[in-house]
Amino acid sequence: MLVSGSRQSERNEVLYFRILVNPKPKLLLIDIGAPFGGVETYLVSLCSLLQTRCDLFCICALPELAARLKPLGVHVICIPFTFNRWFKILRFLLAFPILLYLIARYRIQIVQVNGFLETVLILPAKLFGCLTVRSAHGPSEMDRYRWYKRPEMVFVRLVSLYCLRHVSRIVCVSEAVYEDAIRIVPASRVSVVPNWVSHIPDEVPDRSILGSPRKVLYVGRVEWYKGIDLVFDAARNIPDLQIVIAGQGSYRSQLEQSVGDLNVSFEGFQSKIEPYYRGADVFVNPSRGPEGLPIASLEAMAYGTPCLFSDLEVHREISQEGRAACLFKRADAGDLRDRLQVLLSDSTYRQSIVEAARRVIIEKYSPQAALAGYCKAFNLE
Repeated sequence: MLVSGSRQSERNEVLYFRILVNPKPKLLLIDIGAPFGGVETYLVSLCSLLQTRCDLFCICALPELAARLKPLGVHVICIPFTFNRWFKILRFLLAFPILLYLIARYRIQIVQVNGFLETVLILPAKLFGCLTVRSAHGPSEMDRYRWYKRPEMVFVRLVSLYCLRHVSRIVCVSEAVYEDAIRIVPASRVSVVPNWVSHIPDEVPDRSILGSPRKVLYVGRVEWYKGIDLVFDAARNIPDLQIVIAGQGSYRSQLEQSVGDLNVSFEGFQSKIEPYYRGADVFVNPSRGPEGLPIASLEAMAYGTPCLFSDLEVHREISQEGRAACLFKRADAGDLRDRLQVLLSDSTYRQSIVEAARRVIIEKYSPQAALAGYCKAFNLE
């Protein structure tokens, strides 16, 4: 049926009025720091959550991150990435005019930064009237380097700390990070929205029978502080065992040299990680710390992989003090070996922590819980 010109005009005016009065909020995400890892996975999941709630923009440094955000409808500006420290400084300098351009051009209302050094970008956003949110993925970094080791970073870190104290809100990914944040910013401006699992499978593999060889999986960055070398030490003299490492990082070459007679598979970074969780007999996160809330640990719990974690505060938090995962003493390869052997030998225990882990994920780390938390943090309610 044809609609008269006057009626169509009225409808257009109503539609225009709705768009003018109640446009979708515009949210700019900033991540120009480290190589692809947990923070970048978090950003992809966050954009998936919010893509129908607001218009999304992102300043990033990783082409891989840009490629994964664009199909979600995110407007991305990618600054070339390099590990050279001087280019990193240049990347931050380039981010300032890009930030101001996006705020002025698209009338950005909310700016969220990820990373400690990225906090310096909060101040210009705040001066332009934006709601500024810093997502805290781990402890503050003021004591990360001694001044005499990285003198060029002293001033930048002091500026970052100053800007952090002026952020509108801090969203922490765990209670452990929250306790660190309130040492710097009043608790009234700090909230906790835990990391979450973007997909919780309805069914998981039967873990009562192990494969051969028995597969121990690690997912994450391959760096010294992640403790992968502890797994190597613990696995020696345990027969019929394969260690699978899905991730990339600067410590890989040293690990490759220390393999010896172990059965180790270095898989590199994997964008599709689900088959690894399903094919593993045990998932291990042996991190020495610090950690915010490792998404890989949550994913392994969701996929029903029996988990073995170092007893960092955040691992005690998500495992409910060891009821939903097996915990070993941080940095203790001997205790890791003992706990691993228990997991491999006791099918009843394996099944009990798998069931407990699935309940924890569904109750506390679901996409629905995260969406409610971020809607509140970004004033999208």
